[in-house]
Amino acid sequence: MKFEVLVLPGQGSIPPNTSVPRRVCPSRLRRRPMPPATPSATRWRKTITADHLHRLVREERDPHRALALFDAATTRPSSASAPDDSTPTAAASPVLPSRDTVSLLTSRLASAGLLPLAASLLSRSRDLFPSPGAIEPPFLSLLRAYSRAHQPLAALHLFRSAPSALGLPHSARSYTAVLATLVSHSHLSLARSLLADMRAAGFAPTTATYNVLIKAHCSDSTVPIDDAIRLFRNIPKPDACSYNTVIDGLCRRGRLPEARDLFAEMIVDGIAPTVVTYTTIIHWLAREACFDDALKLFDEMARRGIMPNVVTYSSLIDGLCKGGRAASALELLDRMVKERKLPNTITYSSVIDGLYKEGRLGQAMEIFDRMRLQGRKPDAGLFSKLIVGLCDAGRAVEAANYLDEMILAGIEPNRLTWSLHGRINDAVVTALCAKGEVGRAFRVYQSMRTRGISTEPRTFHLLVECLSKKNNLEKAANKIRQEAEEMWSQLTVTN
Repeated sequence: MKFEVLVLPGQGSIPPNTSVPRRVCPSRLRRRPMPPATPSATRWRKTITADHLHRLVREERDPHRALALFDAATTRPSSASAPDDSTPTAAASPVLPSRDTVSLLTSRLASAGLLPLAASLLSRSRDLFPSPGAIEPPFLSLLRAYSRAHQPLAALHLFRSAPSALGLPHSARSYTAVLATLVSHSHLSLARSLLADMRAAGFAPTTATYNVLIKAHCSDSTVPIDDAIRLFRNIPKPDACSYNTVIDGLCRRGRLPEARDLFAEMIVDGIAPTVVTYTTIIHWLAREACFDDALKLFDEMARRGIMPNVVTYSSLIDGLCKGGRAASALELLDRMVKERKLPNTITYSSVIDGLYKEGRLGQAMEIFDRMRLQGRKPDAGLFSKLIVGLCDAGRAVEAANYLDEMILAGIEPNRLTWSLHGRINDAVVTALCAKGEVGRAFRVYQSMRTRGISTEPRTFHLLVECLSKKNNLEKAANKIRQEAEEMWSQLTVTN
């Protein structure tokens, strides 16, 4: 028979020569080591390779921990396991990480918003590689990350300090990346200055550089679009992005026929149009009420094997609805769902608005219900179309029910929609009074007061008149007294 002394954590030590007899079955005995008082350092394999480090960094989800792993591996000796009799005491050279590892970690840090840490990593990595150009890919990733973080001036500063801080000379690619950042954030004067520096440094603009410049010209309404066209004609080998930018610029300036000519030229030159090209032309054709041409172009996409996206569908549907062709828009909506492209709130709003304007209120309500079944949340504007439409159709009780649903959905007035909510509630109160539903109208009025929505004077007078006719003189008198007290208090505060 065996006995074992058990020491429970937190209950102190047991004096020597004192035993607590307890029968322990050896087959069920589980010995677990006690956790150390302090966290142990990372135990490395005896040989740490660049590939192993890359896998560790890639598999670590926490960017801070990934950076700590990287620093430990690149500064510690590669034979860094816990010392014992078999471990040599001589230090080996640190692990030399691959360029892919530096790029991966820089991108991870930048995506997490840790831009200073990413810049510091690049600065420390400059001495790890014999060629300065080895850190250009992660450097470009960092520039784009500054753009996504809406810090274009920080990107420009990083670019200008790259030769001294990183030992990285400027290149056409880095110039283009910073130009794109400045243009996308409307720093056009700085972009023009940087372009002059680029030419002075002896870098010829590439197709990507030209695309950035064309975008700058097209996005600045004060610059004639002809300047962008001249730049476009100077590109040795324009690509689809070049064509798309100029086509969009021409459309925005009201020069749709020239945009269509450029679209045809694009096809003749053997440059395949993209979904962006088709969507741009279709959008502006629909806005100009050229619906037949837009639908033909939409069908042409399928023949060329280019699948329309949600933006393509929404642009065409919105144009058709505004042009009084809600039936065609409904067909497109059904086709969109069959192709498993879920309509968004904008798409549904366009269809409901088009049906409402054509007096097809029943179908508008069906689309509204379908929208909610698919998890899309209508806003106050969409609710208002149906509620006001029901009020105009004399369906006051249904309008009041939708108003209750809107309130239950948590759609409350804010600084921008306050007047809209007031109009919706006034319309419901007026419609209910016209139908003799004075009790329901009074409850809507009380709900308005609870939520701080003011009533139009004519709506209030109508409600008081209806209450009087229903012999609810006491309620009518109370409402008049409350309104008078509120007006008096407002005048007192103003004075």
